[in-house]
Amino acid sequence: MRRNGKIKVENAAEFMYVLPIVVKAFEMEIIPANRIVAQIGETLILTCNTTGCASPSFSWRTQMDNPLGGTVNNHRTYSTLTMNPVSIVNSHDYLCTVFCGEKEKKEKSIKVELYSFPSNPIIEIRPSLVAGEPVTVICKIPDVYPSDHLEVLLKKEGYILHEENFYEDDSTNTETKTVTYSFNPTAEDIGKEIICVAKLPIAYMDFEPKERVTSQKLNTNFGPKITIITASPGNSPMEGDPLKLTCVTESNSPTQTVWRKHLADESIQHLIENNVLFIPHTRFTDSGLYICEVINLVTNKTEKATMDIVIQGSPNITELSIEPSITVREGENVSIQCSAEGNPPPKIILRRKSDSADMGSYSEGRILLLPSVTFLNGGDYECIAENKFGKSKSEITLNVEYGPKNTMISVIPATAVREGETVVMKCTSSGNPAPVISWKKKTATGELEKMFEDATLPIQNVKSQDMGLYECEAYNQFGREEKAVKLLVQVPPQNITVLVYPSENVKEGENVTITCSTYSNPPSQMVLKKVHQEKEIILSSVNGTFILYNVTKNDAGRYLLDVFNEAGNNVKVIEISVVGRLEKTDQMIPLIIAFSCVTAIAVPVVAILIYVSRKAKINGSYSLVKALRLKV
Repeated sequence: MRRNGKIKVENAAEFMYVLPIVVKAFEMEIIPANRIVAQIGETLILTCNTTGCASPSFSWRTQMDNPLGGTVNNHRTYSTLTMNPVSIVNSHDYLCTVFCGEKEKKEKSIKVELYSFPSNPIIEIRPSLVAGEPVTVICKIPDVYPSDHLEVLLKKEGYILHEENFYEDDSTNTETKTVTYSFNPTAEDIGKEIICVAKLPIAYMDFEPKERVTSQKLNTNFGPKITIITASPGNSPMEGDPLKLTCVTESNSPTQTVWRKHLADESIQHLIENNVLFIPHTRFTDSGLYICEVINLVTNKTEKATMDIVIQGSPNITELSIEPSITVREGENVSIQCSAEGNPPPKIILRRKSDSADMGSYSEGRILLLPSVTFLNGGDYECIAENKFGKSKSEITLNVEYGPKNTMISVIPATAVREGETVVMKCTSSGNPAPVISWKKKTATGELEKMFEDATLPIQNVKSQDMGLYECEAYNQFGREEKAVKLLVQVPPQNITVLVYPSENVKEGENVTITCSTYSNPPSQMVLKKVHQEKEIILSSVNGTFILYNVTKNDAGRYLLDVFNEAGNNVKVIEISVVGRLEKTDQMIPLIIAFSCVTAIAVPVVAILIYVSRKAKINGSYSLVKALRLKV
């Protein structure tokens, strides 16, 4: 008893007797405990369970130390071996060993036996059942194991046709086993059943089912036979009327009907796969021999029936063509062909379509020949087909291709214009196909440089560099043609430069040379004017050269240089001052004014002076002194 927190010793034995300590013994078991029969392909779980041990350790193995063929999962007091799926490698005695601490050990084993009988037999009958013809019944038992216990029976109704076992089979894995039996079915067999019974009677294994059964009814096939074609409204309808052809036959098995038609070239056209062939609007091309073929899909036997169909009516043009093509080149030989159908056969006329009384090319027949055509033969042609029921027309166009012709250039406002104006050059040409128009311009080297591709070439704000020879080229795949025009751009004198050599202030007896450079088109004319108090003296120059030889004080004064052409003019003023005389009077040289106007670009001064000095000796120079004397 406890008093003041203490237990008396003399009562200790009494206390222990009241509360005894119970210790459980260390034990183990395998679940399931009995003999295990498992079907291959399913899942099997073996459990090794312990009691009386707080921390057991587990070990699984087969007695022959083969692979486990499963997955081990250890838990606190039990361990599992999972086989998923069960296979032939799991046919073993499995041993589970449990250790409790270092000294205690227990183990137990369990045998796993396997079988496979997963599904009912499968019956196949080959070929399809036809009365009086041999067939083979095939019974397949899928994935059987162990097959050396398999027994198979084939029955027809209650009568055993065939019996077979596989006692001698030594297969070590699942296999599909097959049993076959051949016989000749009769008409009386229709509706009877073929039965396949498979048994797997393994006495030492407890599983269900050990017997599986499959059955299949017999159906003997016949036909097709007595096959005919019916036509509604008849086999000679008018064009446009509906036509219904029906194929009738006798057969107890599913049949397939195929319609075919014999064509004019002896070939056969496949139409439809149906017992009724319906044509809502008949045409002449629907005429011909029709074939109805019935096929028994089970026996593969066939039977045919035929009917000749003739369509009547007014003409219908079936072909209107041009050979070698609707598009030809000039010079080719052409034939236009027309074909028409109708019943009775129609009369055919081929001719050139025209609004005038002269119809041109004409033919009473299906071919119109046009030898060596020209572009004038191009146009529309018509075919007319006629019989007692009516008339039909059709048209076709002949396209004659030819190279460019009649190429012309027009220039607006004119081929000669002033700088700054707008010029439009237009090139026209006939051809088929329509020619492509391109423009080229002649360069300084004489070559033609492509610059534009269009019928119209506009040039706005014309400049002097636009002047030159322009060529229009019209081309297609059948040829080309060129025309050229020269564009003149009138430019008034501009960029005038006047040089006086040696200077504008000279001494008596010296020579004075005046040179200038300018640009203009057409080339400028130059006039030099010497202004006197009493009168004005005007001198013109063709070559533009003026030289003053041996000048005197009388030659001093103002000179006006007028440079002009059709486009305008420009005036320069020159002041010449003459002072004193040279010391050697016997060497005084007459004064001549020489003027040189250079068009296009300015020439360096030194080169101009050398050129002018050489030209001073030419007879074409003007002497202003002599000219003045003559005027006096």
